[in-house]
Amino acid sequence: MEIAKSDPTNYTLPREILSLPKVEVPVDGVTGYTMQNEEKQVVFFIFEEGVSFPDHAHCEQRGMVISGEMTLEVDGQTNLYQAGDHYLVPEGTNHRAHFSQRTVLVDMSDAPDRYRSSS
Repeated sequence: MEIAKSDPTNYTLPREILSLPKVEVPVDGVTGYTMQNEEKQVVFFIFEEGVSFPDHAHCEQRGMVISGEMTLEVDGQTNLYQAGDHYLVPEGTNHRAHFSQRTVLVDMSDAPDRYRSSS
């Protein structure tokens, strides 16, 4: 069995994930690949350096940073999340995010249609 290794500073997702349907994201510099069922949506995201999401709120959202880092402000409290860190944004809570470097994360929401598939 061949084990794939990658440079953590330039991490990309396995080809099986990259073959999933892409999602439409209203912010430039973001690519996402989705898996979903009737209850939840999981998106594997790649955020390029410098991407920011403005304040917004929606259903509960949780995830884990795979590589890179994310500064996440939730209801006025700011935290830095790095590889291996988990995050939670409660339903209806205002939040914003900034990515100071290329970041890969997996994100799950309780809305199966949170992001529309573009393919």
